[in-house]
Amino acid sequence: MNRKHVWLIALLWAALLATACGPEMATPTPARQVVSSPSPASVEKTPAAAQGTTPTARPISSTNLPVNPDDWRVLGSPEAAVTLIEYSDFQCPFCGRYARETFPQILQAYVLTGKIRYTFRNFPLSSIHPQAEKAAEAAECAGEQGKYWEMHEALFSNQQQWSGQTGAVQTFKQFAAGMGLDQARFDTCLDGGTYAEKIKADIQEGAAAGVNGTPAFRINGVELSGAQPYSEFARMIDYFLAGGQPPQLEIAADSYRSMGRADAPVTVTEFSDFQCPSCGAVAREVVPELIKRYVDTGKVRFVFREFPLTSLHPAAQKAAEAAICAGRQGKYWDMNEKLFASTAEWGAQGVNPPDFFKKYAQEMGLDGKAFDECLDSGQASLEVQGELMAGQMAGVQATPTFFINDLPIQGGREIESLGQIIDYLAAGGVVPNIIPTADDWHLRGNRQTARAVTVAFVDYASSESAQHARQVLPRLLETYINPGQLLYVLYPWTGKGDSIGAQAAAAAECAGQQGRFWEMHDQIFSQQDRWVQAAEPRPLFLSYAQTLGLDTAKFETCLDSDWVKLRVQAGNVVAALYNVPGAPVFLFNNGQGRQGSPSFDEFKTIIDSIINQ
Repeated sequence: MNRKHVWLIALLWAALLATACGPEMATPTPARQVVSSPSPASVEKTPAAAQGTTPTARPISSTNLPVNPDDWRVLGSPEAAVTLIEYSDFQCPFCGRYARETFPQILQAYVLTGKIRYTFRNFPLSSIHPQAEKAAEAAECAGEQGKYWEMHEALFSNQQQWSGQTGAVQTFKQFAAGMGLDQARFDTCLDGGTYAEKIKADIQEGAAAGVNGTPAFRINGVELSGAQPYSEFARMIDYFLAGGQPPQLEIAADSYRSMGRADAPVTVTEFSDFQCPSCGAVAREVVPELIKRYVDTGKVRFVFREFPLTSLHPAAQKAAEAAICAGRQGKYWDMNEKLFASTAEWGAQGVNPPDFFKKYAQEMGLDGKAFDECLDSGQASLEVQGELMAGQMAGVQATPTFFINDLPIQGGREIESLGQIIDYLAAGGVVPNIIPTADDWHLRGNRQTARAVTVAFVDYASSESAQHARQVLPRLLETYINPGQLLYVLYPWTGKGDSIGAQAAAAAECAGQQGRFWEMHDQIFSQQDRWVQAAEPRPLFLSYAQTLGLDTAKFETCLDSDWVKLRVQAGNVVAALYNVPGAPVFLFNNGQGRQGSPSFDEFKTIIDSIINQ
């Protein structure tokens, strides 16, 4: 499973940034300095954790800290079982918030007590924070004189004093003077760029570790990003201190939480919560069909992973432990099914859920003593926490979340929706980028100059899609696409693979194979009233191909090919990935979307707002 999963709006922005502006266009989240995006709806999401209390900390003094003699940026014992690495930017406001609010708590609870080893690494985002790199150098120059952590604190505590100021370097020198440093030595170090190469090496190290925003952390190699509250750090640190192992993104085929052939072409992984109503509906209505149609036929290996949202579902953690305890006796899937079938019973208010779990274990013929000991002792709690961390590493924020191979699908879906993606991947289909390459005929516009992006999902058999193609698209071409202001991407949405709309989409793709995709697109929509009424539309599509001067023999061969079936199905797959309910649907790179057939004026309002940002 790929750990980097990015949702729709981030993809749209990334495509636009690659052609137009650059990192300064990125919209930061409240927690870290990176591009982000909202998650799809209709899922149960983890509420934001409560912020840690702001500490009243003493001023940091390197003489009172366990500074590593070989690297002044390292604190703590080299024998500590847990290592925390921070990648940070002195000018990043979220890094400043972390340094002022959370770092002092970690320092007191874990570093000074010898429990963890803490390492700071520079990751200045110079394109948006032009003074950050020199600030990092200032900290290194202070470290040379034994005052690294004092300068670290001064830079973050007084961030607003120097951030964005042309005289920032002079401010750093004033900080050094206030610390009693050898001023001439410090000034020579800072002005001469003594540590510039060291900072570049930090950036390279961070990039190799997958850092793309600040602040970013690695706790025993496990990613935690953003100015998270202290409780999140404590949870992960305590997990490793208790003997927890680094979470695994991949689950072996012989694991009790995996069913199906090891060599199945598609792996479906579900992160779920036993007390989540949407997850229960999936377990009762979707999973049995998934097993029947795909697992039992060898197409899919199905993996279930616990992701209890305890702030919403207080009994979900213990239910997950019960499933694991049963799994250790070879009855994981029996307990899984029973827990979902009986949620109303063990999840009711005023009951003791473990009493029901023990009863279920007895009904399954498990060793009651071993099961009770496993459940009562919390033996499985670390494994559940490891599953939660694995889900977070993969980008899971809500339940249920599926990964079909590496593709993330949020929310409860019908088996037909999941099946489209499974069938496509099992047949060797490659999911296209949401913004295709310049030579892909689904794209119209200039990637180098366009600031606005519209992704259109259309159904060739839909009257609303035809209305858009006839009345709105020509004006978009004239006003925005041809002048280089708009990228327009079209994906066919066909519902079922054998629908009349799918046949029309295949005709357009086969014309595209001969360089006439948009001409066939226009012909199909202009003649929609004729072919949708035809008992057999194929002869009409062949006549359109002939009118366009295509090689009709090649065109007809293409209509019967597996290639065009996958090509058409790719549109449905992209739609399913982003929870597009039907067609026509239009998505924009400012996060807005429209369903139906918006007027040109509605398009104009949205596109102008993007262009004029």
